[in-house]
This record gives sequence, C-alpha cells and structure tokens, in this order.
Amino acid sequence: MSGQLAVCAVLLSLAAAATAQAPRSRTAENGTDSRFQVYAYTLRHQPAHEALAQIRDLLSEEGTVEVQPGGNTLVLRDYRTRIARVVPVLESFDHPPQNLRFDIRIVRAGPRRNAREKAAAMVPGPPGETESGLSEQLEKRLRSFLRYDEYQVLARAAMTSREREEVTYALGSTYSVSFRPGAVMDGRSGQRLKLEGFRIHKNVDSPTNKGRRLEPEELFHATLNLWVDRPFSLVLAQDDERQEALLIAISCRREAGGTDEVK
Repeated sequence: MSGQLAVCAVLLSLAAAATAQAPRSRTAENGTDSRFQVYAYTLRHQPAHEALAQIRDLLSEEGTVEVQPGGNTLVLRDYRTRIARVVPVLESFDHPPQNLRFDIRIVRAGPRRNAREKAAAMVPGPPGETESGLSEQLEKRLRSFLRYDEYQVLARAAMTSREREEVTYALGSTYSVSFRPGAVMDGRSGQRLKLEGFRIHKNVDSPTNKGRRLEPEELFHATLNLWVDRPFSLVLAQDDERQEALLIAISCRREAGGTDEVK
C-alpha cells in the first residue's frame, strides 16, 4: 500500500512541474485557448511610435508593447487573441502618405448687418454656396447649435497637404493657420484624422509699436480630431456684449494620387 502511495506522490509531483513549465495561457473570450506570445511588426510607411496610441487599448492588462526605433518596429507581448486584434489596426495605420484636401474658414456669427458692412467683409466663394459663403449643409449645422441671426465667412483657404506634413497657411491678410496632420485611421463610424498642434493666429492692426515688432495674437491652440468627409466646427471666441462669435469650420477629404508605394 505504501508503494502505491509513493507512486501517486511522484506522479503528482511530475504533473505540478509540467504545469509550472508550460507557457502562460488562459481561456479566451470565445472559449479557445489563448497563448502568450511575442510578435514583432515592422512598419514601412508610418512612424512606429505614432501607432502606440492606436493599439494600447487593444492589449490585455498583461500585454506590453515597445518600440525599436532603429528598425521602426513594434514588439508586442500578449495573448494570441489580443495580437490578432492589433494586427489589422497596424495594417490600416501603416499606409503610404496620402494627399489630404483641407477647406478652412473663419466665420463671423452675430446680428444682421446692413448691405454695406456685409459687402465690405464678403469673401468670394465657389458656386453653390449661400450668401454667407457657407454650404447649405454647414450653415444649417451651425444654426442647429448656435442661435445667431447671420453667418458670414471672413477668411478662407483651400489647401492640399500630406499626412505628417507640417502646414502653415495664410487665410487672407488677417488670419493664419498651422498644424500637422497625422495618419488617416479607419474606424467603425468612418475615417478619422488627428491635427496636431493646430493653431490659429490673428495679425495685429499695427505690426510695430515704438519700433518694436508685435507678434500675431494666438486665438486657439489644441490637437483636433476630425472625421474625414464630415464638417468640423468650433467657437474660437465670443463677445457677449456685441452678441457675436468667431468660429472656425474645417472639412477634409482624401485625394487620389497621394501615395508613393514602396515596392
């Protein structure tokens, strides 16, 4: 009897050792075995460090990711099912830089003005726009959340840039804009784009004072998140006494011919 107990003790001891040496695993959400593994992904077109924000929320609590700058490579350590979610996001992110078409407008909102005042501030726009210089869709959208009598474009610019390319552009003689577009990302609700370091400046009326040069006034500085092919607008400043507001409206779309695929 003691011999049988000894054999059982040895078998249990061997089973425990085998379990300790086995790779970490757990039951995945779909009921299949999900093993912990290391996965390296080398990006060809986009900077690896800019992909971190896109994938961190997809990793498990035990998962990690690190950047190898020399090879523009991400090294992921996580469960197999989690890595399977990350890879399609990286593939979508790592596309050749594309051309992006921006339409940016500075808009005054406030009480109705007489014909002479409106004519003096009018900025000509393309056909199909309202008297305000806005498309019917955009003007309707502004009126849905801002209750002003009149909207009018004070300055506008249409420009073509590329992903991750610094942009500085004058909107007429009064305003200027600068930003750096990131990479277009695919999402469930459409494509989105981040504009980093987005700044709006307004030139001062008198650029010098007693021989000292005056810098333009910074009206706005932030990082913006846009949906591609959807209008974006925000309030830059409000004057309650005059019942006026200064707005910015931005639209962005992708343009063909903006990729330089590396073979």
